[in-house]
Amino acid sequence: MMRIFLISLILFSCTDSISTGQVSVSWQLLENKFTDSPHHVARLVLKNNSSTPIQSGWKLYFNTPFLSIYPDVQDPNFSIKHLQGDFFVVEGKGKTPTIPISGEISIEYRSKGPFLKNSYAPGGLILLRADGTHFEIEDYHVQNISVDQLAKMASQTPLPIPTPAYIFQQNEGLSIIPENKIPPYLPSPKSWKYTGETLKIRNAGLAVVGIPEFIDASKHLLLAIKDGYKPEVNKAEAPINIRIVKSPELAEEGYGISISGRKVVISASTPKGAFYGVQSFLAMMPPTFSTNQSNEIILPQVEIKDEPAYGYRGFFLDVARNFQPKSQILKLLDLMSIYKLNVFHFNLANDEGWRLEIPGLPELTDFGSKRGFSEDESEFLWPYYASGADSKISKRGTGFYTLADFQEILTHAKARNIEVIPELGVPAHSRAAILAMEKRFEKLLKAGKTTEALQYRLADPKDQSRYLSAQNFRGNTICVCQESTYAFYEKLVTEVKAMYQEAGVELKNWHTGGDEVPSGVWTESPICKEFVAENPDIKLEDLNDYFRSRAAEILKKNGLEMGGWEEIGQTYEGNIVVPNTKFSDHNWRLYAWNAVAGWGGEDMAYQLANAGYPVVICSSANFYFDLAYDWDPEERGHTWSGVTDMYQSWKTVPGKLYLSHDQTIEGNEWNWTEAQKNFTKLTPEGKKNIIGVSGQLWTETVKSPEMLEYYLFPKMLGYVERAWVGDPLWSESKTEVEMKKKRSEEWNVFANLIGQREIPRLETILGGFNHRIPKPGVIVKNGMIHANVQTPGLIIRYTQDGTDPVATSPIYNDPIPQKGGERFQVFSQKGNGGLVVTAN
Repeated sequence: MMRIFLISLILFSCTDSISTGQVSVSWQLLENKFTDSPHHVARLVLKNNSSTPIQSGWKLYFNTPFLSIYPDVQDPNFSIKHLQGDFFVVEGKGKTPTIPISGEISIEYRSKGPFLKNSYAPGGLILLRADGTHFEIEDYHVQNISVDQLAKMASQTPLPIPTPAYIFQQNEGLSIIPENKIPPYLPSPKSWKYTGETLKIRNAGLAVVGIPEFIDASKHLLLAIKDGYKPEVNKAEAPINIRIVKSPELAEEGYGISISGRKVVISASTPKGAFYGVQSFLAMMPPTFSTNQSNEIILPQVEIKDEPAYGYRGFFLDVARNFQPKSQILKLLDLMSIYKLNVFHFNLANDEGWRLEIPGLPELTDFGSKRGFSEDESEFLWPYYASGADSKISKRGTGFYTLADFQEILTHAKARNIEVIPELGVPAHSRAAILAMEKRFEKLLKAGKTTEALQYRLADPKDQSRYLSAQNFRGNTICVCQESTYAFYEKLVTEVKAMYQEAGVELKNWHTGGDEVPSGVWTESPICKEFVAENPDIKLEDLNDYFRSRAAEILKKNGLEMGGWEEIGQTYEGNIVVPNTKFSDHNWRLYAWNAVAGWGGEDMAYQLANAGYPVVICSSANFYFDLAYDWDPEERGHTWSGVTDMYQSWKTVPGKLYLSHDQTIEGNEWNWTEAQKNFTKLTPEGKKNIIGVSGQLWTETVKSPEMLEYYLFPKMLGYVERAWVGDPLWSESKTEVEMKKKRSEEWNVFANLIGQREIPRLETILGGFNHRIPKPGVIVKNGMIHANVQTPGLIIRYTQDGTDPVATSPIYNDPIPQKGGERFQVFSQKGNGGLVVTAN
């Protein structure tokens, strides 16, 4: 749908200079329609609060990925122009008018699709003056909508808007359970049994003895114990003996733990298993064990046998869209090892940034790692995702890892049994690299070094192909018809491989990206037209496959296995996407991601596995952690594949994916029986080809390390359980009624594990993690207010005087009479609180 902008000018008089705080902007939603041509109408108001006019010829830049790219502006003197990605500019078709002192410009627009999140309003506003100077607008107010307002707007749709009453309904069936009925740690071990009361031991001596093969695990355990246990040894106290022994019958990553009295035996068949056994033993210590030294240690009396369901248990992190500092990466690797995740899939480059130093190609980071404001994107990339006008202080728009940084990450991961798989995606998602190599080309050409200038060029300068990527970029796909592209790619592979070797880490797997190649690329490239003419066996539509084959050759030459998103193993039969059998015997590892519930691609992972590809299940509807927790307009995040909370990731059934949903993305019922009928059934060989799972965090909407942690926790914890445990027990039941009954029972146990044990740990370990505390469910029945929480063990507090609860407010235990003005809030045991809910 076209967008209509109404611009009005209110005139007053002038003089003096303008500072950043003397221009204000406000945004307001005027209309929000979910049915019958869904759209929303909103208004931006720009006001000059300074003592001097804003001269004619100004422009207003802003960011939002949630706006149509071709606006229809009613006033013929103005245009709203899409630049690249989420970056737009309001400008005049001649010149924008002068804004006098106290004058206002009102911009009203209509955009396709309903407005869903308060964070979807335009952001990162930058005013460019007529004289070429610019500043960020700091005085910007967005008039937010509430969850109740959104519920009214969406009332004619099945979209599950999380009002307090809806949340209460979702939480029904959850209740606090005794600690001895909860698994000892996360992820839940395969077999566990408490055999007696937990021992609390003070001032006893302690010894750790491990076989030489398990020396690293023994050292790790001893150092961790020294952090938490500092006894004044009393010789009258019997000592604690911890042995780490070899049990060849255990699986490669399996382990056993037996604690009887003061004797602890950790058994494993390999160093990996021994490490996971040690991590599991430490997970049974109190949350404050690593931060508050004590002369007391606890020993749960327990018998445990455990092993993972999958050999690949991955976590994917994108640092290209918005950068994360090295310290945050190391912190995440530490937590991954605690949760027994063993693959870190590291996305280091995309359209919006290049984040790894490559020797010999300094332009990749000199230009491609920086974001800031300029009119023509000549100095650095534009400030995508509202990352700030100043490239020097933009901590999330600007940044990269030096060789030393990256090698520290590699060695840190290796010590924790984590494989780091680099992703430098091609041929699409490559705009930062393309522009950086154009900088290199121009510099060397100017120096008279023509051959060297052309060596790594990625663009066809005369390409007139018209296309738009999934993230609304033009010119983001490299030219696959010239040899310089492959020289560049081999340069990357050899340099990154050398980084691993110098760090003493083996590089085995390489992720090529390969996803979302836009329709229309290369169609008007003179270089590609010449290439196709010279190679009659290759058609234009074959160029993607040609590129994949060439990339695979480079990787094979360097002894590396090739992986990529599902698209590298797909092709078209008419308009239908199907597995590409041409490459199915090449052992390319495919990451199956595009699984929007209700759109028809939910079983693509099975189709690819049946065709012969090794497959990692990355289901966007279950394991994409950049999706919002729910449809509350206050919850940040994407909604293109629905919403995902801890329950959605926990209830995933990798072996029976049709059981992983209750609703489609639109909120309609997902019928398990009908879905199973339409689902591809895994063959015996296909089952073997499902090698594991991966959870993803893309960072377009992630603005800081604290926000990154909020997106992950506790949402990611449901995935952690699935990655280690595999299919839940309830999925083995015979009938749908029995499955749903057992699912509720198992969910209650898991929710208690998180509320009683895991949230307190997250708030303490590794310096503590920011995490989302859920809103309480609240409902009024017969004049009594009832409340509940998704994770029993967290505390509901309330007030009855119209003020917000605090950490000392009364604790809700039983229904209370409604008097008016009651407010409810969930708190952790440490006193951190979530969002406030008012009883209506």
